[in-house]
Amino acid sequence: MRIGSRLKKCLLILQLTALLSLGLFGWANIEIYLRSRINSELIVDKEGALYHLWAEPPIHPMMKVYVFNVTNKEEWLASNGDVKLKVEEVGPLVYRETWWKTNVQILDSGDVSYDLVKRFDPLVEEFGCDPYATVIIPNIPLFSGAARIKDESEALGWAFENAIEMIESTLFVEVKVQDILWGYEEPLLAGASMVLPEEEIKVPGHFGLLAGRNMSSEGRYTVRGGFGSEGISRLGAVTRWEDMSSYSCWETEECNRVSGGEGSQFPPGLDRGNPLSIFIPQMCRDLPLVYVQDDYLNGIQTYRYEPDSQVFNYSAQTSSCYCIPPANCSGNGLFYVAPCKFGAPLVVSWPHFLDATDQSDTLEGVHPSPYLHRFQMNIQPDMGMGLSAKIRLQLNLDLMKPKDIPLFSRVPVERMLVPIMWFEDTISDPPENLMIVLRDALALPRHVKNGFLLICLCSIVIQLYALALRRIATTPNLEDVMFGVSLLGKFTRGRETSVY
Repeated sequence: MRIGSRLKKCLLILQLTALLSLGLFGWANIEIYLRSRINSELIVDKEGALYHLWAEPPIHPMMKVYVFNVTNKEEWLASNGDVKLKVEEVGPLVYRETWWKTNVQILDSGDVSYDLVKRFDPLVEEFGCDPYATVIIPNIPLFSGAARIKDESEALGWAFENAIEMIESTLFVEVKVQDILWGYEEPLLAGASMVLPEEEIKVPGHFGLLAGRNMSSEGRYTVRGGFGSEGISRLGAVTRWEDMSSYSCWETEECNRVSGGEGSQFPPGLDRGNPLSIFIPQMCRDLPLVYVQDDYLNGIQTYRYEPDSQVFNYSAQTSSCYCIPPANCSGNGLFYVAPCKFGAPLVVSWPHFLDATDQSDTLEGVHPSPYLHRFQMNIQPDMGMGLSAKIRLQLNLDLMKPKDIPLFSRVPVERMLVPIMWFEDTISDPPENLMIVLRDALALPRHVKNGFLLICLCSIVIQLYALALRRIATTPNLEDVMFGVSLLGKFTRGRETSVY
């Protein structure tokens, strides 16, 4: 009997220990397993549950465009450099963007190749200015042509000089605000090869910063799809652009390599201490991003990232390879994209020259503000999904004065930066259906994890309770035994009295 009782106790202890161990093991690992299963849905698969969200994102960025109007052109041209060029911000023009991917190819290497198409729909009711109002800006094709022929043959220089005289080119042009984006007639582009390469001119004879790009492919991306030898660890990383894995415009192999994320999807399980980067094809490079702080978007945790403070600092070791003449590689906050743009004298900065070398000696009318002009992205760390962003960049003309062309003799300075426009691509409110899917995906592993532990604990409690009931049913209660003994004594004494 004693051996059987001990065996039962041992079996009970083993059972309770097994339940507790199972509960702790499941509590520690089931969330990891379910998170892995959910993350596997992020892999680009035409049969996958989330493929339609990847191919046709339900998010619609809002593009706001601000133009800088030159207000003292004649006074500045008539000066000896002692008058600052004055500009004023005009805008914004506001457009609702729709993105989708076409010609999708799933490659055996683990990559996915596609064309990214963008449509821009004007939201006229949100315009901050009359799109048909005229503004004055530097003649970008003229200065681009002058920069491109600077080191060319004397014959090409002579041809360019005769061309600008024949069509009566001017140093500044007066154009409608919307035409700066979508194109205005520019006779100089009829001889395109000396001003801009043919592939850069989307609408023949017209110049516009977005001319011919509405409802057209931005370019062909090849990105990691989350399968193959690297798995999901490099999901969304760009490996090729327009079928090129590297550029040839920068000094080193590292800077020429096509790299960085495509911007909307990063590998899941982000770490605050690990920097990210996004690929910017218009700049022929990636843009490093660093973690800034935790934010919450409609109750969902996100990490806020901003560009590395040294990204436009040519003195930084990682940026020195981008210093290609005639770039002015001093100071911070400016990136000369001429090598990437076939020699066009264009410079990228943050809006209003935020964090850039002071331009106040030659320019008046810019007012940088971190709140209004800082570039930032918010990414959900568990899923690696971009949820909100304020992509802010400014395009400037690197205005240089050619010495041998009479038209440019009126320019009162040898060189300066003139802001042309800045834009903001904003994603602030993801659609509710996407947020519901995301909330469910984030909450499910945690709920199952806690539920699994609760079930195991309840099973242990039930086992203990059943044991207690069994002991009560099979073990005599001392109080009941003593009561029985007392009754038995009274009964015995009563029998003895009756005998006598």
